[in-house]
Amino acid sequence: MIAAVAGVFVFLALVTGAAIVLAPWSKRATPDGRLRALRSDIAPQAVQQPAEAASRRGRTRPSARRWLSGSAWAERTVAELRQADIQLRPIEYATIRLVLAAVLLITPIVLFRAHPVALAGGPLAAVLGFLAPMLYVKSARRRRIARIERQLLEFLPALASSLRSGFAFQAAVEVAIQQLGDPLAGELDEYLRDVQLGATTQTALQDMGKRIGSTDLDMVLTAIQVQRTTGGNLPEILDQTAEALRERDRIRGDIQTFTAQQRLTGLILSVYPVGIGLLLLAIMPAVWSKLFTEPVGQAQLAIAVVLQVVGFFAIRRALRVDV
Repeated sequence: MIAAVAGVFVFLALVTGAAIVLAPWSKRATPDGRLRALRSDIAPQAVQQPAEAASRRGRTRPSARRWLSGSAWAERTVAELRQADIQLRPIEYATIRLVLAAVLLITPIVLFRAHPVALAGGPLAAVLGFLAPMLYVKSARRRRIARIERQLLEFLPALASSLRSGFAFQAAVEVAIQQLGDPLAGELDEYLRDVQLGATTQTALQDMGKRIGSTDLDMVLTAIQVQRTTGGNLPEILDQTAEALRERDRIRGDIQTFTAQQRLTGLILSVYPVGIGLLLLAIMPAVWSKLFTEPVGQAQLAIAVVLQVVGFFAIRRALRVDV
């Protein structure tokens, strides 16, 4: 009976969160959306909203969304979601985190009623649920930036070759794009559309650097902007920059090789206690089952799980070397 009630509660919480995220007001056209529509040659009339209707929506939108839309957290979140290529608004992202935290907070309490372990484990589960989407976004952001940095090693020689063939910079970028795939090709295509819409080359390059958030790309953009300001042989500068990026990539590979044993050790130390616990439970169930049935054993088990999780992330953080 309790399990059924918990299932119904989780279902209702998820439905409520989905309704909030997918509500019509969350699909309202934004300046960024209108700009993308213009870039896609969509008629401006299809994306513009009357000023009176926009003003009415501004008066009636929820206060929480008004606060989120203008906060520093919202600006930072927009940049992180954009860099991770996740199509969510800050209000939607915050809603998902809060709903997940609420579900994980209430579920242990509903399942185990007012048990002390449930009262202690519920807040812990809520914190983990609140942080899980953030960790996913950061992981997706790192993976996407890594893909872009690998593509830069292909893009720079192609761009330098096109410049040596006599193409102008914008035309050389268009030629180089044909040899690339997403995500870098999409970002370069957006850069070209910004220039076609009237942005200067320097502004469009700076915007692309902010959208991607890659240190390697910032090096490339800085080299290009310095060359456009002071002059010089741009193909040669690009070749030298590509060589520097290849050296950085080689150093990253060496670091991964040198820390492979430590990373494997950290993984083993994270899995080893779980395996030993299951083995002892299978050998002596009468003794080790008390960890799940006695309050003291449950508390010890919860503490052990927390320490294992903390140790796992501490080892990963210690082995992360920025180049």
